[in-house]
Formats: sequence, C-alpha cells, structure tokens
Amino acid sequence: MKKTFLIGFISFLLLIVGNTDVFSQQASNTKKTQKIQTSKNKKNTVIAKKETKKKTTKKKKQKPRIHHEIPVTETDGEFIEYRAQKGDTLEKIATRFNVEKEEILDANNLKDGARLSPNTTVLIPKIVTEERQEEFINLTTKNLKPWKSNDEKYMLVKVAKSFMGAPYKYGGNTVRGLDCSAYVKKIYEIFDVQLPRSAREQFHVGTKINKEDLAIGDLVFFRTKRYIKYPTHVGIYIGNGNFIHSSSGHSKIGVKIDSLSSDFYKRTYVGATRIKKTLDESADASASSSSSSKKSDADSGNS
Repeated sequence: MKKTFLIGFISFLLLIVGNTDVFSQQASNTKKTQKIQTSKNKKNTVIAKKETKKKTTKKKKQKPRIHHEIPVTETDGEFIEYRAQKGDTLEKIATRFNVEKEEILDANNLKDGARLSPNTTVLIPKIVTEERQEEFINLTTKNLKPWKSNDEKYMLVKVAKSFMGAPYKYGGNTVRGLDCSAYVKKIYEIFDVQLPRSAREQFHVGTKINKEDLAIGDLVFFRTKRYIKYPTHVGIYIGNGNFIHSSSGHSKIGVKIDSLSSDFYKRTYVGATRIKKTLDESADASASSSSSSKKSDADSGNS
C-alpha cells in the first residue's frame, strides 16, 4: 500500500510540474505576441504621421501665390528702375514707358533678343522735355568758395582715395554702394560744397575749362550712352591724366582710378568743370569783376 501511495504522489508532482511548464510557455508566447503587436502599432503610427506630413506639404505647395503690385522706383532723375514681371519683354516695356527698345538695350548693356527673368531690374531712360532741359541749363552756382590753401585739394584726393573699392550701386549713396554722381557729391560735401545729385546737373555747376587746363579737383564728364546727348558719368581729376570715379562697368568694381587717355574714356569725354578755384584765381576773378564794374560805371557817367 505504501508503494501504491508513493507512486501516486510522484505522479501528482510530475503533473504539477508539467502544467507549470506549459503555463510558462504560454505566458512567454503571449508576451512575444504583445511585443510584436506593439512594434507593428508603432510602425503604423510613424507611417501614418509621414503620410499626414506629405499631404500637408502638398497642400501648402498647392496654395495659390498672391501677386503684389511691383513698384517703379526713381533714383537720381536720369533713369527709372523697373522690376520685370512674368511675361514682360523688352518690346512691351518700351511701349509701356514710351521709349525706344534700343535705348533700354543700351542703358542695361543688353543684347537684342535678351530675355528678362521676373524681378530683373531694368533701367528705363526718362524722357526729358525742353522745359526741363532749360531748368538744368539755368542752374546757378552759389558762391563757390576757393580752396582754403593749395594743400586742400590734395587732401580732397586723399579722401577720395579712401573710398577705393566701395561697390557701385545705381541710385546708392552710401559706402555700401554708390553711383558716380553720388560719390562726387559725397566727396565735395566733406569740403563744404553742395552739388546737385545727378551728373547731368553737376555739369552745369562751376566754371567750364578745357581739357588741357585740368587741375586736381576738377570734375570730368563723359557721355557713356550713345542715345543720350548729355553727360551720364562723372569723376574727379586727380592729376597726371588720371581721375577717380565710381565705375559701373560689367563687373561693377566701384570706386577706382582710370586714365583719361584710355580708349573708352577718351572717346566718351565731353568736358570738365572747376568747382573750386585757387586763391590766386579767385583774386584775379574778383579784380577782373571789379574792373569791369568800374568801367561800366564810367561809361554810364560819360553818357
């Protein structure tokens, strides 16, 4: 009987151990299944987020653009700056501003047949009436003072050279970018002379002088656009046949020194003016004026 009881007890233990292993295996399988399911859920969530992001991006790209009116900007009075819009051609722009297509080509150094990209800046020559031309011609010089000393004009050259390398910018008037007439105006402002803004106006200030009589500090003028009859470029004579100016050029170098005898500037030179005279010149001019006035008074008295 004892033997039967022992056999029964051992069988019972084996049954319990077997059930425990099965339960453990089932629990392990359940955990693995849960992990796999969780991993799949995470992947599905990431994919869903990416798809949602793509849809949102596509929607943003599909939003219609709002086209704002592009303004026309006037700079120094010689040209109008116009930003080309989609569909613009040189012919359309010329018609809109009532100018010749060739004038636009020359003003912008473009070749015939050139295409314009949207937002490209195009310089449009302004039409000047005869009345406006008379205004320029009749500009008067306001008591231009002579050089304080013979050394002052050399100081002007030194100041002018300190701007070397400043970039060219049409319509600009700071060291970050300035055009030819703005450069000349800024240099002379340092020496208490207020010049007009454009090269065309500056040409009518001071005393006209011959090329062979050029002296340091004189303004030299050029007509760089063949369709325009007045000066379109200006620089400051610094001696030895050289002048300093803000050059537009193709590379738009900016403030640099060039020779009056170079092919381009020799061909386009139109004249020079003297803004400041020496003390001797000023004294001679005063004496001459006084003598003419006395002679006029004497002739009036005799009559």
